[in-house]
Amino acid sequence: MELDPTLYTIAWIAPLEIEARAAVCMLDRAHVGRFPMQRGDDYVYQAGEICGHNVVIATLPAGQEYGTGSAAALASQVKKFFPNFWFGLLVGVAAGLPKLTGPSPRDIRLGDVLVALPEGDSAGLIAYDLGKETASGGFQLLRGGHVLAVTETVVRAAIGSIKAQAPDDTNLILPYYHKIKHKQHSSGTFADPGQDTDRLYGTDKSGRSTIQKRVSRSDGRRTRIWYGPIGSGDKLMKNASIRNALRDQYNIIGLEMEAAGTMNRIPVGVIRGVCDYADKHKNKEWQPYAAAMAAAYAKAVLAQIGPRRPISGYIPFRRNHDFTGRRAQLGQLEQMLFREKRERVALVGLGGMGKTQIALELAYRVQNMEVEGMTERYSVFWVQAQSMAAFHKTAADMVQRLNIQCGNDDPTDALRTYLASDVAGYWLLVVDNIDDAAVLDGLPGQPTGLSEFLPRNPKGRLLLTTRQASVAVDAAGSAMVELTSMTFADAYLLMKTLLLDKGQVQNTGYTKELLEKLTYLPLALAQAAAYMNKNRTPIIRYLERCRSADQNMIDLLSKRLRDEAHHNEAQGAMATTWIVSFIAIRKTDINAVRLLSFIRWIEPKAIPKSMFPTAGSPMDLEDSIDMLCRYGFLSWREDGETLDMHSLVHLALRLWLDQETGNSLTTEDMAIEHLNKIFPSSEWENRLEWRLCLPHILPLLKEVRLRRNETLQSLCYKTGLCLQVDGRTTETVGVFELLTSIRKERLAETHPDRLTSQHVLAIAYRANGQVKEAIKVLEHVVAIEKETLAETHPDRLTSQHALAGAYQENGQVKEAIKVLEHVVAIQKETLAETHPDRLTSQHALAIAYQDNGQVKEAIKILEYVVAIEKKTLAKTHRDRLASQHTLAIAYRANSQVKEAIKVLEHVVAIEKEILAETHPSRLASQHALTEIRLHKHRFRWWKNKP
Repeated sequence: MELDPTLYTIAWIAPLEIEARAAVCMLDRAHVGRFPMQRGDDYVYQAGEICGHNVVIATLPAGQEYGTGSAAALASQVKKFFPNFWFGLLVGVAAGLPKLTGPSPRDIRLGDVLVALPEGDSAGLIAYDLGKETASGGFQLLRGGHVLAVTETVVRAAIGSIKAQAPDDTNLILPYYHKIKHKQHSSGTFADPGQDTDRLYGTDKSGRSTIQKRVSRSDGRRTRIWYGPIGSGDKLMKNASIRNALRDQYNIIGLEMEAAGTMNRIPVGVIRGVCDYADKHKNKEWQPYAAAMAAAYAKAVLAQIGPRRPISGYIPFRRNHDFTGRRAQLGQLEQMLFREKRERVALVGLGGMGKTQIALELAYRVQNMEVEGMTERYSVFWVQAQSMAAFHKTAADMVQRLNIQCGNDDPTDALRTYLASDVAGYWLLVVDNIDDAAVLDGLPGQPTGLSEFLPRNPKGRLLLTTRQASVAVDAAGSAMVELTSMTFADAYLLMKTLLLDKGQVQNTGYTKELLEKLTYLPLALAQAAAYMNKNRTPIIRYLERCRSADQNMIDLLSKRLRDEAHHNEAQGAMATTWIVSFIAIRKTDINAVRLLSFIRWIEPKAIPKSMFPTAGSPMDLEDSIDMLCRYGFLSWREDGETLDMHSLVHLALRLWLDQETGNSLTTEDMAIEHLNKIFPSSEWENRLEWRLCLPHILPLLKEVRLRRNETLQSLCYKTGLCLQVDGRTTETVGVFELLTSIRKERLAETHPDRLTSQHVLAIAYRANGQVKEAIKVLEHVVAIEKETLAETHPDRLTSQHALAGAYQENGQVKEAIKVLEHVVAIQKETLAETHPDRLTSQHALAIAYQDNGQVKEAIKILEYVVAIEKKTLAKTHRDRLASQHTLAIAYRANSQVKEAIKVLEHVVAIEKEILAETHPSRLASQHALTEIRLHKHRFRWWKNKP
């Protein structure tokens, strides 16, 4: 499993093996998997969780010299590799510098802990061997020995909190030590070697070494923690005289060999366990115990610091502070999700019943830990699911906002992988508006539905909202909460909450009449209240407007709403409030009406403000949007850049405009023109822009009626290319089929644009596994181009090459060879031998030869291609590596095992430098090399068996 570097905020730097082992033992939970690597990444990290923090343990490679230089290199890569790095801890062993006489004596002993802190005028860390000789023969430290970086304030605050407990501060670290003291490392355990083996040597008057007598500490005070400056340098100190001179000159409490290099790269807290006294008597006996004590202190520091959650969730809507009622349904959802711990629950109700508002209230209650009995903090995520395009777009937004790494992978896959992983912690995912069973389960031609992307994790919870009970059962089984109509009391309370003039509802007669007319439907109540607030209209006047509205139009709109939304109660209420509000808007703001005419053709959810056409100044657009928001037609999302329209409001808008204006083709034409104008090209760097547009363009293309519109063809072509780049093959096929059918109606059979659309459709068919359909289309294209284009024309050769590939995929190898031989022969006459197109065709022909059993012919071509690419391409170029890989496979097929192994060993070595461990190409090369080696060994065994 691949770990995501963006999720780790703390680096525990343990340069030595024993220090790293102590760190690993301190993990509350190890994270299974590896980080993605690429060329230039020199270190391998271990990952896990400590006190709620996602921590990486960084250590030096086996055999590497330790010291400030090596530590600096390690720290530099940590900073680069983990983009959300917060702070680091440098944890390990060091030499203690006791001072038994004079003012402020320090009886530092083996196993004590040293913590670097400034003391008086001294820095917390002294680089004692970095400086220059002076004219007087002395040595002047660079910057007075002070390192550049300063330990993060939060780390110093945590250390200060522990220090304040002295002399009982050891009580905070000993429980962590006791949990690991009997754990094994490479040569034993982390147990205390015993005070009787702790010997501090001094010198007598004759200069001989003598053991200094010290009284053993009591068991309750066995370990002490010392705070003060620590010396850091590259040289291993074994001279007691120099040690004492440094101690007295800089008032340091210990000596170590990595901190100065680390601190000038990243801010770390320096924590060291005493394993020797920096003299000639040093040995490694005390290193495990000292490393464990330092690790215990480091864990105590992390326990003092609340974990920074790198991903806290994503709710695109502001909390609705006017939310009221529906407490029973909220309680049911909380009970099922968080007390019964059901992983999936569905909220079912007709459009306009308030499903999204209930889900939104629950989301904020969970995020703010307002749910009764909740003990864990949950991240909350929200995706739209009215269509697969909307789901893809929401997932892409979330992955971008939360900095979830996905590389070239589909964002929906990246989101699912993240939520299914341990590092995601506890989470709630709201899947809103999944009203179509085809979106959940897929279609016969599009088997991948949304259900494939919904993650499963024991720590995760899914809440799905839908109008369809059948969808709820498929998604969540019997775990569903069903919304029915509001009671009069709830509807009355909601209207009172929504109205600015609360006194209006005191006339219960008029209020009751209005609520009944609007069938207690929350959406209709909200729209009516928005109208009354905007126009300062009393309830009685609004009732008059409802009575005087065109009853024929209300009846017609009600019927069509019922037919399309399957709504048996609310159609009249929705039609009434819609017509009353729209008439008012039409009288006051024609630009707002134009905006509605555009919105009619696009997806009603997650509309970027930047997508709207402007008929005047930017201020005019702002005013029109504000007008529509005041009437409850639009609502802003949390980001202030995106708007939503309720799906029922959008349906009413579509039906009203089609019936009332009679010029829907004109508004469709305007929408297509505008969308084509703003839609970007398919370059990968534009993907964030076109992912914003796709959910709005795809519904329009499904409904489009202006098939003779040339702008529509341009929009189809650009949309299909973007879908193709995004790997959404089924949708690509649908768009290119539409484009091809339009051009088939309008253009001559030989027209280049018609042939281009057929070519891209065939490529999409191949990518979608529809090889026979691809062959049929390409054979037609090749036949037409044979009559209209010169034999050497690049377009004709490109179509033939594509047809050969389709033949080969369909098992028609002989036909593929015939076509490719022709292409290669033509390109041999017209292109230089180094031209990429010529080499690509030769490579394809070699593969076809090999599939046909013509291995020697394949080898001959591939050796030629490899030789040319050796001169023209870098050794790391993917085309060159692909040709070498193919050549090795051909060698194996020809029983040239030694040659195959030699080539593949080279490919594997190069890919090891440039590709991540999990990259498919690297894995394929390693697998091929292993297979050939195994085959070689089996052959030898068979040949030599008795």
